[in-house]
Amino acid sequence: ECGGCTVGDLYRMAYERGMIPITITSFEMLRDTLRWCAENGYTYVGHCCYEFYEKRYEIFRKAKEWGAGGVLIDIAGTTCYDLGVEEEEKAYHGEFQVELDLFVEDSEKLMSLKERIHNHGGREKGKRPEPAEELEVFIPESYKYPKVAPGPQEDRTRLPIVKDKDKDIGFIGGKKVPYGEALEKAVDMLLEAHRPTLVVGPLVLWRWNGESEQKAKLVKELKELFPHLSIHVLPDYKPRNGNFDPAREIDPPNPHLSILHGDHDLTLMLGVHCYRTDFVIRLLKKHTGTKIITLCNLYGHPDADVSLSGMTPQKLKELITRAGAYKG
Repeated sequence: ECGGCTVGDLYRMAYERGMIPITITSFEMLRDTLRWCAENGYTYVGHCCYEFYEKRYEIFRKAKEWGAGGVLIDIAGTTCYDLGVEEEEKAYHGEFQVELDLFVEDSEKLMSLKERIHNHGGREKGKRPEPAEELEVFIPESYKYPKVAPGPQEDRTRLPIVKDKDKDIGFIGGKKVPYGEALEKAVDMLLEAHRPTLVVGPLVLWRWNGESEQKAKLVKELKELFPHLSIHVLPDYKPRNGNFDPAREIDPPNPHLSILHGDHDLTLMLGVHCYRTDFVIRLLKKHTGTKIITLCNLYGHPDADVSLSGMTPQKLKELITRAGAYKG
């Protein structure tokens, strides 16, 4: 599914069949994903509007030459490209403004050719997420709780095209460094920041398991240590269409608006899915001057100013402990 679609029906169908779902959040990622399919013998199944296919035809043509084959299912109704030049330009940069509808029946028919795999670890359909007790206070009263939210299993959607899979490394300015070096840099940046904010995503905001609950408690501890640290919640990735509080939450298609509103010189991200983290980094770098630190569950994000990989509760506690010691 492209970046404008919610992680929804096609993802559920893929998980039920042991397939690999990938969210395309940039045209570069589309190219890399198709190349990866060709190199590894995968067939792609995707949703995209015809305008998207038409404008990126050369990428799909090259993919065929590389050896990647697949099928694309059209998008129902309005697309970004129907909304005029301005929206089309935003779509080109991955800044999708509309929530798109999928042809669910066609998808079901296509995916039915592959047998379902039980106990695939996908989220329970229809189960409403429950907020972590320590973080519920940060959720605006006007926020309408979703029926479902993107969970831990969906953090795998970026994995296929990640080449360096190491949970004990860090990145500083795009360069891979030892984890300890990146940790020290992250602590220094936090101590030096005047208006830092922490973006808490659905992997920590919602009560998924013991690990997410531990991280939620540590977020509260970090906030107590740094009272000037703002907390912005990113409960899910559906567009808010302007109905959001920029002082407390993030509008998924426009994450930069909240950062600009608070004039934040440092943005930390925790509990945000990797595919969405890549998107947020790109938008913040384009529209703001904020420094970016990602506290990633998996393998880190070289495009951030500093990125820490394999962010367990123990590693998060270490960051807080060091920051507290240096702060005095």
